[in-house]
Amino acid sequence: MSIIVPIYDVEPYLEACLESLVAQTWSDIEVVMVDDGSPDSSAEIAGAFAERDARFRLIRQENGGLGTARNTGIRHATGDFLAFLDSDDMLPLTAVETMVCSLEESGSDLVTGNVLRFSGQGVRQSAMHKVIFATSARRTHVTGDEILLKDRLVTNKLWRRSFWDEQGLSFPEGVLWEDIAVSLPAHFLAGAVDVLSTPVYLWREREGESISITQNRGHVKGIEDRFAAVNSVRSFLADTGRAEHLRAWDRMVLDSDLPNFLQVLDQAGEEFRSRFLDLACAYLDQAGPKVLSLIPAQRRAKWALVRERRLDDLVQLLEWDRTVKPTARVVGGGLRGYHLNVPVQVERSTTRMREELDLRQRVDSLDWKDDRLVVEGRVSLRYLRPRRRMQQHVLAWLVPEGPGRRIRLPVTIRRGLSLVDTGPRRRKDWCGFRLAVDPAALPAGSSWRIDLCVLSRGLVRRGGLAQPSPAARRLEFTERESGTVAWTEWTPAEEFRLRVERPGGWVTGHRVAEGRLRISGRCDGDLGAAPALRLTRPQGGRDRRYPMTVSDGAFEAVVDLDEVLSERWPGLDPASLEMSALNPGAEWHFEVVPGEGRARPLLVGRDVERGLYRLRGRDVVLDRSQAGELVLREQRPTFYVERVEWTDLGHLRVTGAPMRPIDGPAWLVVTSRNRLSERLFPLVGGSATVTPEGSDTLGGWLPLSAGTHGFAIRTDTGDMRVEFRLSAPLEHVSATRTFTFDTDLMDEAVFTVSDDLRASGRPKQQRLLREDFYPARCQEPLRPAVLFDSYGGRQFSDSPKAIYEELVRRGADLEFMWIVRDGQVELPEGVTPIRRYGREFFDALARCQYIVTNSHLPSWFERREGQTVLQTWRGTPLKRIGFDVEKVPFARSDHHERLARAVARWSHLISPSPWCTSVLDDALRFEGEILEIGSPRDDLLRRAGVAARTREIRERLGLPEGRKVVLYAPTWRDDKFYSKGRYRLDLRLDLQCMAEELGEDHVLMIRKHPSVTDRLPRAGTDFLLDVSAYPDIQELYLVADMLITDYSSAMFDFAVTGKPMFFFTYDLERYRDEVRGFYFDFEAEAPGPLLRTTEEVVAAVRDADEVRAKYRRLYDAFTARFCPLEDGGAAARAVDRIFR
Repeated sequence: MSIIVPIYDVEPYLEACLESLVAQTWSDIEVVMVDDGSPDSSAEIAGAFAERDARFRLIRQENGGLGTARNTGIRHATGDFLAFLDSDDMLPLTAVETMVCSLEESGSDLVTGNVLRFSGQGVRQSAMHKVIFATSARRTHVTGDEILLKDRLVTNKLWRRSFWDEQGLSFPEGVLWEDIAVSLPAHFLAGAVDVLSTPVYLWREREGESISITQNRGHVKGIEDRFAAVNSVRSFLADTGRAEHLRAWDRMVLDSDLPNFLQVLDQAGEEFRSRFLDLACAYLDQAGPKVLSLIPAQRRAKWALVRERRLDDLVQLLEWDRTVKPTARVVGGGLRGYHLNVPVQVERSTTRMREELDLRQRVDSLDWKDDRLVVEGRVSLRYLRPRRRMQQHVLAWLVPEGPGRRIRLPVTIRRGLSLVDTGPRRRKDWCGFRLAVDPAALPAGSSWRIDLCVLSRGLVRRGGLAQPSPAARRLEFTERESGTVAWTEWTPAEEFRLRVERPGGWVTGHRVAEGRLRISGRCDGDLGAAPALRLTRPQGGRDRRYPMTVSDGAFEAVVDLDEVLSERWPGLDPASLEMSALNPGAEWHFEVVPGEGRARPLLVGRDVERGLYRLRGRDVVLDRSQAGELVLREQRPTFYVERVEWTDLGHLRVTGAPMRPIDGPAWLVVTSRNRLSERLFPLVGGSATVTPEGSDTLGGWLPLSAGTHGFAIRTDTGDMRVEFRLSAPLEHVSATRTFTFDTDLMDEAVFTVSDDLRASGRPKQQRLLREDFYPARCQEPLRPAVLFDSYGGRQFSDSPKAIYEELVRRGADLEFMWIVRDGQVELPEGVTPIRRYGREFFDALARCQYIVTNSHLPSWFERREGQTVLQTWRGTPLKRIGFDVEKVPFARSDHHERLARAVARWSHLISPSPWCTSVLDDALRFEGEILEIGSPRDDLLRRAGVAARTREIRERLGLPEGRKVVLYAPTWRDDKFYSKGRYRLDLRLDLQCMAEELGEDHVLMIRKHPSVTDRLPRAGTDFLLDVSAYPDIQELYLVADMLITDYSSAMFDFAVTGKPMFFFTYDLERYRDEVRGFYFDFEAEAPGPLLRTTEEVVAAVRDADEVRAKYRRLYDAFTARFCPLEDGGAAARAVDRIFR
């Protein structure tokens, strides 16, 4: 078979892509790599694969686009099957085998399979593919299963070459969205199609590029090509006698295809909006008015506004859709039905809700009690909260998978956490239920589901029991007196199944010797002549069979592990996100195939110990599944936790061991999945103690941050996963937080930390604090106190810190308070911490006479008469700010109006220089008093006698003596993000190269911007130090001998030191022209060289003195223009003016 890989500008991703092919379990492949004129080093990477692996071939051509490159690959392919892999994505290691075996068994023309997304945030089910691939099917067809109209990719498929050629398929060239014009016609042209719920494609999320529809100058072509693609399918259906499917296609296009563009209209430019309306109205005219009645009201209302070209109302509706809570979306009921409570005027038929009021459910727990399966869960209709007991009734039946009668199950209704009010502190309503199933009378070999029927306010909705919590997945099998076993399982669509089976045998022992696994046990009944042990993989593919020797009710079987274990593993960094996404290794389930009759599971008794073996440098685990089945897993080196316990001091003690002893020091690493920060706890004698309420960090003694944390073991050779079997979560409640130790679906440890707000953080309490408590406190007299805030409670730093220190130096008779987010700031003695959004937060904002901040205050805050709000700002801007920025990612449509209200809350604004005053005046339109006094945060850099403080900082950071310190402090990239306020680390420096070239006499400190959430690679070596958690960057300037930055305001602060600066501006043109824009000619006035490559940066660092001399004139001019007031007295001038 042939896999075609078009290559263009994918240097960072190509190696992982091709390694996923090298390690495929189906080795009989041909990889046709097409270099489409790539401007980077991708072709060299591909050429190296072709040189060392004869299965890989490289074809080179001028750039023609993705469609052209794929067509070139097809012409050079020689296999009986075709697959397409985009060069920044990967294939799961069993994907090819799974799809080939499916087509060989079914005879279908193509097979299509499930898709996972992966990124620095982990691996997740692709939302657009979840429904399509909820269940598997052989020899199906789009005409009988319209959900396949959503199956638009070509890359999650394997195609028979004969079918491809017979139908004359090829990719359109010179356009975007090539897949649609091939995949959809192929679905109709195929005689039969296989559908696999197994993931066969790993689709990379190249973070930050989702907004390119509106930010790229060619975005109008993007929508033109997308409409052309969906119209091409429409024409195909009309021209080939398939017009009866047009209505279904139009519904799919308007409900799940074009909304991707519709949703960004409020952020788009005028040209984009105008062209979209033209194309969309033309499509709606073709589809006809009746098609809108087939799609959900939420989409229907938007398309109705598009049809009428009511753009302003559409923008308002988009804003409403993003911000309004589910409980406020629906109005009505009774005979008039339920309607979307939209903020614009539309016909009532447009907002009528029907099918979208579907079931929402959650299975909270499963348990065996008195030989019965007890199910506890929650269910309600979307948007409709059952606040009263009478508003909802639930019926349930146990239904066989196959012939047989269903069994009515009694249901008890109870209160539970709301499924409609989905906030983190949601309230309870009558959505809870409890039911029980007695499996005693269920026959062996049967499988059952539970169907629910919910009656709510005159509406009836039905659905199968689904959506388990992690706890509900953990239930182990139960043995029956009849000799059968019963267990629960969940389908790929997360639907419940109860299975009852008579086992084929029970394992009593196992051992590995000379590459063979010997299994012994007892038979369950007569296995007939020539029974066999069959090994199958959940992902599919070819099974393995081994004869069983049976004597006197006992059996033995020998498995050749060379036939079972993976032949190759990807040659990637074991700790990389790509390796984690590929999850290399094998998982095999064992079953007994009697001489006659169906196969039955081979089970493992509860008294049989798990087998841990070390083979080929990998862990081989022989274990029992939750269904009791014998399972063999081949996996990455793992630390196996044997015991977890909470101590009397509130510490979590974790004890275990890997298969291979650890040489040298090791640590248990607790990594925040929300913030991507780490805490290290020493591993001594196989045990580590986690102190969640406080540990030493660069920011001081701080608790673990709120959210979910993962565990790993770190050694000199890398990180090792941590695995543990846990029957129930372990919880510890302290005076301020709740800590929970649990495991996920892969038995990997998960540690969850609550925030420190407790009851005051609940939505209702926040509303009461905001609407009742705060206004009431505003009636109280102001108190002589100063409330400080730095970066929204994230730091004790910046100009607010400098002003605080000046007030302390003067002995000011004031109370000092500091806003702290989630306890993540260490404060000096005498400063009262104010929990952000705690009760005291509202009180302080209402009653403090002075507020000093470098951040925006809450939208509900109103400055009182006699109250002073000093906005210190965050340095001198190079890049455009405030009203000078037209489009801000994730900003609301009324962003500028909200900014105007925020600025009006200030009484005073600090400007660092006369030049900056003019910029701030225009960009912020501030009408209060601007204090042109210099930047208080930079006073430290001019202060006499800081040598002692500098030594303290070096010691705290562990910087070695005699080595120069280089600080790299880049800004964030607006177009590289994960979500609002969470930006991607766009690290283009080759740290390995820098370490090799500079490591002998330099240290590199990297300070990420607070909004960047990625971890640094290889941090913690003696060359590289991640100082992102250090609270005050001005103190880092003291110890740095030179600065590398880009467009950050750090350049204006560091210029005060007179030390060398270098500018790593690899994306200068894009950032200047498309992302942000500059206030002055940066290229002409930069006080140091603009560098494009790591090699240029290394050369500049080596020759720092010469570079400083070369740029002395520009440096002096830069300082004179932007730093004329930095004499160390800015904080004093601020205090003189504000606190006089």
